[in-house]
Amino acid sequence: MAYTRTFAQLSLAVQQLGQWEGSDDISPDVLLQAINYGLLEAYDLMTQRWADYYTLDVTFALVNGTASYALATVAPNFFKLRHLDYTADVVMTASSRFTRMLPHELDGAHVYSGATATSGRPPRYRIQGANLVFAPSPGTGTVRIYYVPLAPQFASTADATPVTFDVPLEERIVVQLAQHEILERNDLDTSQCDAKIAKLTAQLRTAADSRDAGEPMYLNPAGPPRDWMSRGPDDDGWF
Repeated sequence: MAYTRTFAQLSLAVQQLGQWEGSDDISPDVLLQAINYGLLEAYDLMTQRWADYYTLDVTFALVNGTASYALATVAPNFFKLRHLDYTADVVMTASSRFTRMLPHELDGAHVYSGATATSGRPPRYRIQGANLVFAPSPGTGTVRIYYVPLAPQFASTADATPVTFDVPLEERIVVQLAQHEILERNDLDTSQCDAKIAKLTAQLRTAADSRDAGEPMYLNPAGPPRDWMSRGPDDDGWF
């Protein structure tokens, strides 16, 4: 079951944490700004701990001769790029094979000018503002983009859209960061709040790993090394 919280629930949690229930100064609008800031900062902490968990992937077709593609169109709600894959296939099939695309620096942009991308060979890419730009100008094909989306935000104090937290610890960090924002706003001491945020942030690594406690993520596509691989012929009969 998803662990969700609405703006009203998070607002109450922040008020209770700071003993601000009924405060005229800590208005709903102040809470809205503090909670949205808390969501932004906490989400960045969460994605740093286990980016793969938050990564989405979508495919889009290249248009022959078109080098620039709006990220808002090809990767809705884009925040951070993980990587790009390319295939010369326009129509995807079970046998379509992707090749990883590589970035290029502006200092080397001239290397990719005045040439047409050869069939099956991926162009280079770079992010230019809100656009994904390929060089040289590509032919047809399909790109698969892996990216982290933006953090959730509440549009107003009346927004009833729930925010999903993957572990309860994430809610605690958001509430604590919102409290910190309000304390700073009122020029109050934040030292105890800072210590709690540091403690909760340190616990995020364990919370992230627990999402797949039996099989943590490994970069090696063959998976984690097995204990018996390093044993000799005299160790329990494994070799």
